[in-house]
Amino acid sequence: MTGVVRAAALQGYVDLTRRLGAEPHQLLRRHGLRPHDLTEPDNPVPLTAVATLLEDTAAAAACPDFGLRLADEQTPEVLGPLAVVLMNSPTVDRAIADASRYLFVHSPEYEVVLDRTSPLFTGCASIRFEIRLGAGTPVRQLIDGCLGDAWRLTRVITQDRLRPIAVTMPHTPLAGTEVYQRFFGAPVHFGQPYSGLHFPKGSLDMDLVPIAPLLRQAALDHISIRAGPRTPSLSDRVAHALVTTMGAHRGTKGQIASLLTLHPRTLQRRLHDEGTTFEAVRDEVYRRAASRFLGETDIPLAQVAGALGYSEQSALTRACRRWFSATPKQMREDTGPRLSYT
Repeated sequence: MTGVVRAAALQGYVDLTRRLGAEPHQLLRRHGLRPHDLTEPDNPVPLTAVATLLEDTAAAAACPDFGLRLADEQTPEVLGPLAVVLMNSPTVDRAIADASRYLFVHSPEYEVVLDRTSPLFTGCASIRFEIRLGAGTPVRQLIDGCLGDAWRLTRVITQDRLRPIAVTMPHTPLAGTEVYQRFFGAPVHFGQPYSGLHFPKGSLDMDLVPIAPLLRQAALDHISIRAGPRTPSLSDRVAHALVTTMGAHRGTKGQIASLLTLHPRTLQRRLHDEGTTFEAVRDEVYRRAASRFLGETDIPLAQVAGALGYSEQSALTRACRRWFSATPKQMREDTGPRLSYT
């Protein structure tokens, strides 16, 4: 089942919302969710409803850092059996690999990708987090909450020995930048192609202290029986590569094929076998990025055009007319009020 997330993703939501002076049950119902849905952590709930619920709650409670606050309310157990696997991993590298393979059990639309060489910070590796939702769905609070959860989990499994060099967010800061930097304990860079935590490359080999290795294996067996590991399709890998290289003008078929160690004709043939083309994958990646840059950041339009690989702003305008039947300026005007929570 796609487009859902386990109800555990809203762990702590009701109590936090009440403390902030808003009515959680009314907000849940407004987005087609029942309070009863949250009583069982494994209940699947629509991810789009969760994303819009968090945005609405942030506005109703006048709390621009609601996503981060919700992350602060949550424990690693929000991930269910996967939390047992990660908390008993032998190394940081292994924990990331397991998160990448099995996070889809929590939500098929969530992805964790390890870039062993950060495209943004020298000497760093990046743990990149992606949420696959349709263009136009506001995901700022959801991204803040998910990346906040990832950071809190990292602190738990490393016993606070691992600290990020930097954090990247794809949107404009919702609260003051100091709120983010205090939460993550590191500089936070906004308006970036993806959300991620950036660590020293050597930290991937850090040994952890598994508490219960046998329990870890039992949790892995449980997950495998229910779903089995997920192997990324080639179109997923192409999309990852396009996101990672966005803004670096390395989004041609030949360049992406080289990154994936494939001949361009092999890349195209295998994508055809999956029912798509390189051009279609690239178009979808850039369409989502344009929607996010225009709806959830205030970076200049010329910079948006450059990030998407357009040499001229007019090319961005033509693409937006094709994608959204609107100009970039019109999209900014339509979505601008969502940038404010006051």
